[in-house]
Amino acid sequence: MGGKTFSHGPEPLSTPRMPLALYRCLLDRFHVQLATFFEQVASPVEAPEKATFGDIDLLVATPRNPPFTVAAIAIALNAKRTLSFPPVYSLAVPHPEIEGNFVQLDIQVCEADHFEWELFHKNHGDLWNLIGTGIRPFGLTANDMGLYLRIPEIEHENRKRAMVFLNAEPDTVLSFLGLDSTSFSRPFDTVEAMFEFACSCRFFRPQTYKKDGLKSNDRKRMIQREIFKRFVEEFLPKRTLGVQHIEDASGLTREVVFEEALGHFDKRQEVETRIREWRQERDDFNRKQAARQWRKEQAMKDDAYTEAWIQSSESKA
Repeated sequence: MGGKTFSHGPEPLSTPRMPLALYRCLLDRFHVQLATFFEQVASPVEAPEKATFGDIDLLVATPRNPPFTVAAIAIALNAKRTLSFPPVYSLAVPHPEIEGNFVQLDIQVCEADHFEWELFHKNHGDLWNLIGTGIRPFGLTANDMGLYLRIPEIEHENRKRAMVFLNAEPDTVLSFLGLDSTSFSRPFDTVEAMFEFACSCRFFRPQTYKKDGLKSNDRKRMIQREIFKRFVEEFLPKRTLGVQHIEDASGLTREVVFEEALGHFDKRQEVETRIREWRQERDDFNRKQAARQWRKEQAMKDDAYTEAWIQSSESKA
């Protein structure tokens, strides 16, 4: 939420950015308090070189005494105000050092079987924006539910229907992308170290990030996300290893990756069934459209014939 959830409205609250030491102290405190309500509590790995924080993010799952209530958590944390954007709940907790100010705590309630992946997908701040842009041309999409493969034949007409779930196990996905799970599990010392990690993805190609080839969502990130902008405008242009990576990825095409993913994740039968069903539905739709058009044309011909007959009858009369 960026720490500004409570700064708007008729009675705004001040939520100043927190220095790193205070952030970590409060993170530990909130973690302990929320553990009394949920069996699973964790915070994403922090983005590198971040000196101040606008809010505190914690993911939770498996309520100890279901159903949980935000009101009970607010009382336990002495929150002055809460705002609900399910599955995220924001609490304004009194600032421990600045009287009259508050700390924004964002609690995301996850399904137990999605908890590990959602935490994984939020690690390192903007890292997944960088990786996601790089894998998109190969028909791969990573979102908060897992890694997906897009079926080209269906995608241009129905993107949602084209998405085939591949996997939501972090180590398995990292391995398929050619990324080191040990490096991913630790905080990066610098932003450039995180950039290098993104470039180590076997699908990385510098030309994917050229401004004139970016999708609309990426262009928005260039404006809204400083890390993404820095990667595209500063890091990549000066990176001397770019040519080597182009050569490394030159043998990979969307068609090659599509076939590899079907075998690697055992999705061939599912995809073939979906394509077959899609083609059948499309053919049925086209036949219905053709029949509808034929009836329309016949009706127009009948109307024209009737009009001509009436005019002929009137002229004879």
